[in-house]
Amino acid sequence: DVKSGFKKIRWRYRHERMIRRMRYAAVLIVCLTAGVLFWEYGSEPVGEKKDLVFDEFSWPSTKQAFFVWADGTRVALSKEIKDTLISGEGAASLQIDSNRMLHYKGNVRQDSVKRFNQLIVPNGGEYRMLLEDGTIVWVNSASTVEIPEHFDDSERRIRLKGEAYFDVTKDRSHPFVVKTISSEISVLGTSFNVNARENSCVTTLVEGCVRMRHGMLDSVELHAGQQALLTGVGKIRVQEVDTRYYTSWMDNMFAFREAPLREIAEVLENWYGCECRFENPALENIPYTTMVERYSDVDSVLQILAGTGDFHYTRIGDLIIIKEK
Repeated sequence: DVKSGFKKIRWRYRHERMIRRMRYAAVLIVCLTAGVLFWEYGSEPVGEKKDLVFDEFSWPSTKQAFFVWADGTRVALSKEIKDTLISGEGAASLQIDSNRMLHYKGNVRQDSVKRFNQLIVPNGGEYRMLLEDGTIVWVNSASTVEIPEHFDDSERRIRLKGEAYFDVTKDRSHPFVVKTISSEISVLGTSFNVNARENSCVTTLVEGCVRMRHGMLDSVELHAGQQALLTGVGKIRVQEVDTRYYTSWMDNMFAFREAPLREIAEVLENWYGCECRFENPALENIPYTTMVERYSDVDSVLQILAGTGDFHYTRIGDLIIIKEK
């Protein structure tokens, strides 16, 4: 049966040709993958870790806080790991107590390279951390704190992007230093709030004394009840403030002092994951001075704000349309 035999030979030929093509494709994929990896990481010296300081959030859709070791390993700070001792990079360790406070204990490495671990808190979340020197750090929403594997013999230095409140344990021989993108705050033992986002920095002192420095350009000393703001021209401006409006977020409150409604809307967008639109641009500039509890839903907050009679709103899913009354 010549016809049938020819069909078998043709099928075998096509099968072998397909196998060869698949092999070539596999080799090509491996080469392309290796090329991409080399392009992405090949320029870094062997053994050098990427500096994680001021990384953008990788988890904007969840309120779950994360701890990132210096080698890039991530730990989700969930209820499931309460009272569990977690060892990580450089033999440092973590433990979450029954009050959801993170206990961080560093460890002295044998090498001289200083490496930092990260606590990352996403939008709509907060977290407390107890450092090995007894200092307590409250980390606000959308913020990152970097802690060294161990403090130097000369100082206790951490890095911050976002907002955090510090209750620093006094140690005159080891000053506590908070480094931000644009400024540096030095203290011995005190309580203060730092809000450092992009190229701005606002330091509010509750008690004690701190010094805020902007590079080599300007330096000021703050006393209780004072606030230092980094201006656009590189100067630091000091003013007297009611510190409650800058620290009430730790008590689960939104606090605004002469804040335009547009600014308040941006805070609500970040916290609740909604979108606010104004029918009339003039509404954006209405100033508010108020403290509102951080309810579980945005409607509860908006109803209190709208109760002043300045506006009303319509909600369509995650879209909030703010209108004139």
